[in-house]
This record gives sequence, C-alpha cells and structure tokens, in this order.
Amino acid sequence: MNSLDKRTLRNYALALVGCVVVVVAAQLLFKTADPVEEYLQKTPDKQEVLGLFQSKAQLATTEVTLRRMGIYDSETRLATINPANWRLGRRACIMPVDMTIKYGVDMRKLTAADIVIDTSNVVRIHLPEPEVIDYHVEMRTDRREVVTMSGWLRDEVGEQTMQTIKNKVVDEVMADSTLFNSLRTEIQGNTRAIFRSMLQQMGLKPVFTN
Repeated sequence: MNSLDKRTLRNYALALVGCVVVVVAAQLLFKTADPVEEYLQKTPDKQEVLGLFQSKAQLATTEVTLRRMGIYDSETRLATINPANWRLGRRACIMPVDMTIKYGVDMRKLTAADIVIDTSNVVRIHLPEPEVIDYHVEMRTDRREVVTMSGWLRDEVGEQTMQTIKNKVVDEVMADSTLFNSLRTEIQGNTRAIFRSMLQQMGLKPVFTN
C-alpha cells in the first residue's frame, strides 16, 4: 500500500470518528426528555393527593361479625276494656341476631386543608374520623335456635314480633359506643396502611396526624 492509499484510509477513519463524535454530541445537547419519565419523577401536588383519597369515597377497612341475643317478654295485661281485645297470658322469645358491621373512613370529608406537602416530599395528612360505613343483618333465623313461649290464649310468636326483636337489637348495637371505641385504633391503622402504600408509590413520605 503506497503512501497515498494510507493517507486516504486515515482520512476516512478520521472522518468516521468525527461523524460519531458529532452524533453523540448532538444527542447529548438536544436530547428530548421522556414525558412518561418526567411524570413519574414529578412530585405529586396537593390536588393529586386529594383526588387519590377522595376516589375511595366511603372506604371500609374493618369488618366485624357478631351475634347478639334478642329478648322479648310480654307480661300479662288487659289491653282495653273490650273483652274481645283482652290479651291473657305471657309471651316470650329469645333469639340470636347475626350482624356484620363495616367500619372505615368517608374520604369525601377530606379537604385540601387536611393535606400539607413540604419540599422533602413529606406529605402530612389529617384523616377524617372513623365511622360506620355499612351494616347487614341476617334476615333468616334458624327456628331451631329460637326459644319461644306463649301463654294461655296467646298466639305463637310470629315473624312480625321476631323482626321487632331484630330491630331492637340492631339499634342497641349501633348505639354501643364501647364496641366502636374498641375498634377505633384498628380502623385508623388499617386505613393508614392502605394509603401509606399508595403514597409511597407516588414518591411521597406519608405522615398521618390525629
């Protein structure tokens, strides 16, 4: 290979290296950011966090199934002075009432004022108070579990009376603050655990305040 060929080959090699350098420099200088990557790296704002919580609406996080015994007892009485309406004898009924109660937090009550995000991606959240989200009463009752007694000239305890017993038990259970208070810490803990995981995936450090 003569000197001319060597010089030509060297020039080609230099030109090729120069092209590579130019392409790499252009990519570094004019690189277009990936919009998906930018979104993932972007710190969520207060409205995004608020929307996440409110999208869950009435969030049930704790479920309790319980059984209470309903008792009905009717002493002997004369209803009116009309003998046709006299109710002689005693009626009594003891029956189980099965209930399922769902507790949680109504996220629709959360406002922007309950959320604070600082520069270090720490989000402080004041959650609404726990409450009953829903409850269900088992409508069917196994007659083998019901104890009834009907005195002289009294009808047997029927479905209407049994429904009255159920309604009374439900009212008592729902008004029992002792049951609710015993579950308050668990309800709050379950709710926080759900949102802690979601917020961490958004790149935030959640802190829940009372």
